[in-house]
Amino acid sequence: MKEYNRLLGLHLDDVKEFFDNKNIEYTITEIRGRKDKDKLIIPRVIKISQRENSIELIVTYFSDSLL
Repeated sequence: MKEYNRLLGLHLDDVKEFFDNKNIEYTITEIRGRKDKDKLIIPRVIKISQRENSIELIVTYFSDSLL
């Protein structure tokens, strides 16, 4: 899994494109807080795990004010 560490923190679309290009199956699990949902709009990958025959991407949302 160390080979995927460079993908941590990237936008979900970029990580999906990487795995699609390599024909690797993946699932996406979202973590959303209860507050400020309207401000948290940028999905970023925070964890990548091996699950049987695929990869699980854990995603949470960040504010665009940090960009």
